[in-house]
Amino acid sequence: MCSYLHRAPNGVYYFRMGIPADLRPFMAGKREIKRSLGLKDREAAKALIPDMTKTAHALLKQAERDRDAAEKAVPVPPPPPPKTSRQIERERAVWEAEERAAEWVADDLFAADMEAERLSPVMDALASGIETDASPADLARAARLQILNEREAADALVASIRARYGQSARASIEQNQVVECEPVTGSGLYLDKDILDRWATERGVVAKGKDTHRAVSEWFYARTERKPVEQITRQDVLAFKDKLLAEGQSPTNTNVKLTRLRTLLSWAYQNDLVPSNVAAGISVKVADGSKGKRLPFTLDELQAIFASPIYSKGDRPRGGKGEAAYWLPLLALFTGARLEEIGQLRVADVQRREYPDQDGNMLAGWFLHITEETDERGQSNRLKNAASERLVPLHPELERLGFVAYVQGLKDKQGRVFPDLVANIYGRLTAKWGEWFGPYMRTVCGITDKRKVFHSFRHTFKDYARRAKMPEGIQRQLMGHTGKDVADGYGSGYDLRSLGEAMVSYRVPGLQITPSTRD
Repeated sequence: MCSYLHRAPNGVYYFRMGIPADLRPFMAGKREIKRSLGLKDREAAKALIPDMTKTAHALLKQAERDRDAAEKAVPVPPPPPPKTSRQIERERAVWEAEERAAEWVADDLFAADMEAERLSPVMDALASGIETDASPADLARAARLQILNEREAADALVASIRARYGQSARASIEQNQVVECEPVTGSGLYLDKDILDRWATERGVVAKGKDTHRAVSEWFYARTERKPVEQITRQDVLAFKDKLLAEGQSPTNTNVKLTRLRTLLSWAYQNDLVPSNVAAGISVKVADGSKGKRLPFTLDELQAIFASPIYSKGDRPRGGKGEAAYWLPLLALFTGARLEEIGQLRVADVQRREYPDQDGNMLAGWFLHITEETDERGQSNRLKNAASERLVPLHPELERLGFVAYVQGLKDKQGRVFPDLVANIYGRLTAKWGEWFGPYMRTVCGITDKRKVFHSFRHTFKDYARRAKMPEGIQRQLMGHTGKDVADGYGSGYDLRSLGEAMVSYRVPGLQITPSTRD
């Protein structure tokens, strides 16, 4: 990947490097260094990037020297006063609210993502004018998604043109000439570039999360006015909300976009870049709050899943990716883990651990190490947050059904537990698997309630953990949830003995599951 290489619409490649906000006043107010490479061949253009990079870094170094000299000539302002305990508590409350909102957004969009991926072939056929045997209902859904996608693409293009050229764009730029970006009005930071990049870097946001937040930033600017983040007002956010609703966006989709916008503005506020989070508290009230809520599975629904042909006949549908079809629902039910957390497990993450009991006698048991570490082969895992890294005891039912034997029987001892899963463009291993599981659950298992999705296993685990009277703190640690109060941040959490004893208490009474009969 060549991060400074960009291709113009006319096919000519350009070198582009962003200029940090604090250096722009010393580089004529420009946002980036941009040079035409005069080439349409990508490989030839890439060969010029190293020299261009050195030249650009030299310009940035000179700007740093000019900035430092200017700072020495101007008295340094006193440091800001320390934050009060009330301010710290308020920031903590904002952070916790954003964490809860992020979890809700992930739940709510899971089914929508699967639906969009399932209908992508139908959308391609509609766009190309090719006949398709899709049902009338799927044709209608696909057509609606196609219209929404085209609307988003058009809005993003308009926002991009306005951002780069302003209201009066130049007609053309001659090939092979040295090009500098037009000065940007104002000297602050912008949501769709500066704030987005710094937020994503600090929080370790994956590519898909960054893309969704960039899209919302562009939507916001296209519907209000492009201005630095410190000039965005509460009236701008309210106008954005009203325009989304006027365009036909549902209250749920509008709230998703407002949540993402609020996340970026909250980060800017927490880092003293703006005086307040002007999006705080702005949302659309949904008339029936329980309508889109993810629900746990009933016992009958669980029995329908685990009596389906995958479990009763040993079937392995192509979309189920081999043994992943059998084990992923079971692991979710008996660990409460997220789909990607269990789908990305490596063989080395299934571990036999020793630990002392309350009398100091040594015990041993199997655990799943849910971690973000990259192994020696370069296989990396990704987690939602810091609390997601944990050891989860393997439930006795999973051992009875043969999970340990399955893992030990894998030929590649350094590979993935589910080697047939293939990552999508965002590196998510379970994306395509999730696309398959939804329709399988609807058509084969007969679970048609759209509030029941794979993430419902996580809600189901929570329900049965409560019935087992499992301590709330242990539930949160097993499921990778953040703590609810300051005290949760002290100590290293519950020990392996406590976790193991709690997991043994977990039961799903009445559920019958047949062990896998496949080799």
